[in-house]
Amino acid sequence: MKVKIAHIGLTILTSLLFLSTASAQRTQSGQPSLRVSSLYNGLSVGAEAFYEQYTLSGYWQTGATGNLYKANLSSGDTLDYLHVLAEGGYLFRLAGTRSRSLSLYVGGGALAGVELLDPFSTLPEHIALSQKPTAFIYGVYAQGVLEWFVARKFAILLQASSPITFGSGIRTISGNVGIGLKLNL
Repeated sequence: MKVKIAHIGLTILTSLLFLSTASAQRTQSGQPSLRVSSLYNGLSVGAEAFYEQYTLSGYWQTGATGNLYKANLSSGDTLDYLHVLAEGGYLFRLAGTRSRSLSLYVGGGALAGVELLDPFSTLPEHIALSQKPTAFIYGVYAQGVLEWFVARKFAILLQASSPITFGSGIRTISGNVGIGLKLNL
């Protein structure tokens, strides 16, 4: 009788193990990663590189971003201006799969850097800018990231961000969408 009960118990336990799918998590608290992304703001393309570290509820990030923007002048010409920024913030895990192979993060942070007007000297010489060619800018940003791990350590990212920069003589609020790659270390 004891052998039969043990056999039934073992059968039930084995069945439960096979019914519940075990999956390894792609991220864990304290795990570092590197991210590179290409950003598009409606007129031109920018790039960013970040060092990130996961926590239990999301991840913090720190890195650098370079975004080229364009503004139309009353003369009909286009002014290029470049934002070179240091950024840092935190993103919370809003939703995702149990294995964290697909996750949605939202959050934000702070930024500071330099705005360069006409960095490639494309404006005609007869156009004089009423502002200094460089300006210190600072601000905050909101960001959303969809992270999809296609392999154990590599993820593809889709993201959107909206930096709000103060000190800019051209634009305060802008928006970016991007695609990127992440490598977990």
